Amino acid sequence: MMRNRSLQPWCVLLSLGRKLSLRKLLILTLGLAVLSLLYMSGFTKPVPKMKRMLTPRNFCARSNRSKISPPDDLKTWGPKNHYSAHILLFAKTASSSKLLKDFLGALRLKYKISTSGKNLPDLIKLSRGGVGKYFVIVFEDIRDYYFMDKWNRGILEKYCNQFNAGIIGFVPSGLEKVENDPMLDPVNNFTSPFTMSSHNILGPVKVSNHSMLRILKGYIEMDPMYARSSWVRFTNLREDIEPVVFSRFKSSDGSEYTDPIVIYEPEIKDKIRKVIIGGSDALQFWLIKVLFLDALLYLSNQQLVIPLTRYVLVDIDDIFVGSARLTKPDVTALVESQSRLEEHIKGFKYNLGFSGSYFLAGNREEDEGDEELILQRDEFWWFPHMWKHIQPHRFNNLSDLTSRMELNKNFAAEKNLPVEGQYSVAPHHSGVYPVHQQLYSAWKQVWNIQVTSTEEYPNLKPARRRRGFIHSGIAVLPRQTCGLYTKNLFYDDYPGGPDKLESSIEGGELFQTFLTNPISIFMTHMPNYCCDRTAPYTFETVANFISCYTNLDLRTLPPTQLAEKYFNLFPEEKTAVWGNPCIDKRHLEILSDNRTCNKLPNFLIIGPQKSGTTALHSFLNMHPNLVSSASSPETFEEVQFFNVKNYNRGLDWYTDFFPDRNTSVFLFEKSATYFDGEFVPLRAHRLLPDANIVAILLPPEKRAYSWYQHIRAHSDPTAINHSFKEVILAGPGAENSSLTLYYLSVWTKTNSKKEEMRIPKIIKNFSDLNYFRAKQLHIIDGEEMRSSPVAVLNRLQHFLEIPFYDYKDKLVFDEKKGFYCQVLEGKKKCLGKGKGRLYPKMDPETETWLLNYYKPHNDHLRALLQKLGFPLPRWLVDKDSRSP
Repeated sequence: MMRNRSLQPWCVLLSLGRKLSLRKLLILTLGLAVLSLLYMSGFTKPVPKMKRMLTPRNFCARSNRSKISPPDDLKTWGPKNHYSAHILLFAKTASSSKLLKDFLGALRLKYKISTSGKNLPDLIKLSRGGVGKYFVIVFEDIRDYYFMDKWNRGILEKYCNQFNAGIIGFVPSGLEKVENDPMLDPVNNFTSPFTMSSHNILGPVKVSNHSMLRILKGYIEMDPMYARSSWVRFTNLREDIEPVVFSRFKSSDGSEYTDPIVIYEPEIKDKIRKVIIGGSDALQFWLIKVLFLDALLYLSNQQLVIPLTRYVLVDIDDIFVGSARLTKPDVTALVESQSRLEEHIKGFKYNLGFSGSYFLAGNREEDEGDEELILQRDEFWWFPHMWKHIQPHRFNNLSDLTSRMELNKNFAAEKNLPVEGQYSVAPHHSGVYPVHQQLYSAWKQVWNIQVTSTEEYPNLKPARRRRGFIHSGIAVLPRQTCGLYTKNLFYDDYPGGPDKLESSIEGGELFQTFLTNPISIFMTHMPNYCCDRTAPYTFETVANFISCYTNLDLRTLPPTQLAEKYFNLFPEEKTAVWGNPCIDKRHLEILSDNRTCNKLPNFLIIGPQKSGTTALHSFLNMHPNLVSSASSPETFEEVQFFNVKNYNRGLDWYTDFFPDRNTSVFLFEKSATYFDGEFVPLRAHRLLPDANIVAILLPPEKRAYSWYQHIRAHSDPTAINHSFKEVILAGPGAENSSLTLYYLSVWTKTNSKKEEMRIPKIIKNFSDLNYFRAKQLHIIDGEEMRSSPVAVLNRLQHFLEIPFYDYKDKLVFDEKKGFYCQVLEGKKKCLGKGKGRLYPKMDPETETWLLNYYKPHNDHLRALLQKLGFPLPRWLVDKDSRSP
């Protein structure tokens, strides 16, 4: 009789028991039991699969599909003409209309908020030839339009008539229930062209085939399962009013009636086209969001465009990684899912990210799944994840990182994987943002990567604010989530429950990601495609929902083509705006080990050239608690990071100019180019939100003359061949004058007919009117800095709240040079010969011209500084002595 081999270990144990003590026998038995459990649970059984597989839902059975509009490719997104704002939003308060503001923000549409009941803001942009600023006017409460006072109402009507701007208005449900209530305005002798009934619970909805519909399909019907809040219905419509969306309601006695919840008022009475929506929270309903987009195009005279085309890429990270893995039937189901999705998404391919180290690392069924993926490799797109799923930010040695990537590349070559997309994603978005330069270098060196994606720029939440950027020649696109992560194996385990997933699909977060983003790259993981295959169910169902209810044209393209389209639409995003990774918990988790949070400056010195910034920089370096940035081989004591060239080098490049500091050391840097750099305030605030800004201001006519003498000493042709008077009086067509004129006038372009008051604008940018708070800004009088530096430095120390350093005996006036010098180790040290240069006095006629020219700008600056509570520079106070 054949012996049962499964009993052999226990027979051996019994025989050993005769030779071992009881204690040792118990330990051995326990060890064998643990090994048996591990073997049975982890190596002989796959992750349990649900017998019931999810079947994607079909919404078209509930919808009469109208004719699909012809698709349009992505050529523009938002306004055809770019102005500072495109939509004027009248809100009850500055903090209200959150739903509307969030939606407009997600669509990247610029808007200006005006509080209802106040005077209208400027509607026309005179500097552009008298064009209208706004394409559509939106009222949080349409009653604020109907009840507007005659003066403002007349101005608004005239504007809308002249520029063909329409109005979108919402009707709040109200604090009290009303029935067939008209809006009466005794001041304007006005009665609304409809009555209203509030506090209605939304029932089944039907959409007409109105001419404004473009994204939303007409003739559709649905039961809005997730939008049954209080609504306003419109009754007793004037005969010219056109219903757009209807709902069936039930009365208290059980009877049913159908009334519109969205109406269109053509340009008859006041000659303004209007779309009126019943319900203050109507935008919670996806259908109203889509209709709102259609209304924007319709009422803006085709100026606000949201294209029908949407590009979609679905990444599947962690292929071959993890304990929940694909089996052969799962791979077959993945191919079938891809085929079904292609019916809704032109050219659709799942994009598989692989880590070859874990190939054939599962049980028998899972290894068969791995082999099947290789057999079906040409069905999918593939991209390299990281070998062994490593986080790149943990590797500071470039050669170590490239050698790991080479292993994955060798695996791809061995298995003949079609890795042709020049696209990669790092595990946990490590190294992409915050940038780990070694990752970008290794990607280029090994794979020639051109595109990646991340959720982390500028931050994970809110998702609507994610943006793209380009760094080291690699395009970084925003990545989105669908709510599925590595641990989500089953539909019933969806975070928040299955109802939350269904709500996300039926007009919720997932649907709105498609709606508001021209290009969506979704992150999913291999475990989402095993078990009951929740991910295929999710994407097939939402694609069906979109196809049945909207005319959106869904497509897929390879990542390099997606990047090209993205940055053609949003070229302003190419340059990243670096944030401080040390104030974001998620960013700290993926920050490289050699990065520190102690190498960013506490304050910046700004000021135009020839205003005394170099002297201030040198004096502050004498302070034992202050350390400035290291010198640059290109720009000497100025790092000039926040300007274009150096800014593109990245944050690591910048922080290398500073030492690690302790709590008693304050870091600073100065760059004259920061003063009027267009993007400097935004960039500085994003990276250094708590930093102080120290600005030096000189009388503009003196600074201009000093700069002329400076460039003349450096053999500038214009300054050599023309007198100061000839240069400043030259017109815009004068030969070789424009370049010099730019430098001569920091506050305004002297050759421009429409002169800007630049210095007040600069101060605003660095104050609480735009970026930094006013209390973070310190103004230094440049003339006082030259005549009384000790007093200036004492006030600055007090402002910076740093330990006091007595400069009284550390600075001495040099009669020959005409300015103060440092005293170091008992010896006098002065700035170089280029500083304090003596030159002829400006002739009175030229000085008079300049004083007249700068007077309105100085008046504006004086008013601004007084408004912000800053002490005025002496030369600005003593204006009468400087007036011609």
